[in-house]
Amino acid sequence: MMHQVVCKNIAKAEFMVGLLCAMTGANQRDRAPQTQAQIAEAMCVVEMMKACLTTSEVNARADQWGTMTPDRMPLDAARNVFPQQYQRLVELVQLLGSSSLMATPAEADLTSAIAGDIDTYFALENLESPQRIGLFRLAQDAAVSGFGARQALYERFFFGAPERVAGMLFQAYDKEPLTKRIFDFLGRPDGLAGRTDGSGQRGTASEADDGR
Repeated sequence: MMHQVVCKNIAKAEFMVGLLCAMTGANQRDRAPQTQAQIAEAMCVVEMMKACLTTSEVNARADQWGTMTPDRMPLDAARNVFPQQYQRLVELVQLLGSSSLMATPAEADLTSAIAGDIDTYFALENLESPQRIGLFRLAQDAAVSGFGARQALYERFFFGAPERVAGMLFQAYDKEPLTKRIFDFLGRPDGLAGRTDGSGQRGTASEADDGR
C-alpha cells in the first residue's frame, strides 16, 4: 500500500514542479536566483520521494509468505515527510504565481467586450493571452481554489493524524543498533556503568532507575 502511495506522491510532486517551471518560464521569473532556489526546493521533494521508492525496491525481501515485499522504512519515511512538503509545494505555487492567481480572466472574457484588451495586455513574451490564462487557471486550481484546498487537507491527513503516523514509524524503526552504537562509542555497554552521583561515587543501574 505504501509503495503505491509513494508513486502517487511522486506524480503529484512532479506535477507541481512542472507547473512552477511553466509559470516562471512564461514570465521569465526563472532567471532570478531566488526563484531558482524556490523551484529547486520543490525539485528536492520529487527526488526525495524517488529515492525512498528506489531504496524500498532495491532492499525488497520475501516476507513470511514468500511474497516479494518492498522495504518498509523508506516508504514509511516518505509518507511522513510528504504531507508536510505538499503544503510547501502549494505555498510555492502561491508565491510564484502571486497576483496572477487572482487577476486571471475567465474563458468567457475572451469573447467579451474586453477581449481586445486581454489579448493586448495579458500576453507574455513567451505566451499568448489564451495560453497564459489556461496556465494560471491551472495554477489557481492547484493552489487557491476549493479543490486545491481539499487536496492540501487530503494530503495532510491521508493516513490519519500526523503524530499517529509518526508514532507508527517510531515503533517500527529498528532503534537498537543505533542506540548500541552510541553506548559503544561511550564505552558503556548498558549506558549506566560509569555514571556517578553527586558525591562522585559510581551508582548501579538499579539505583539510577529509581532515582538514588
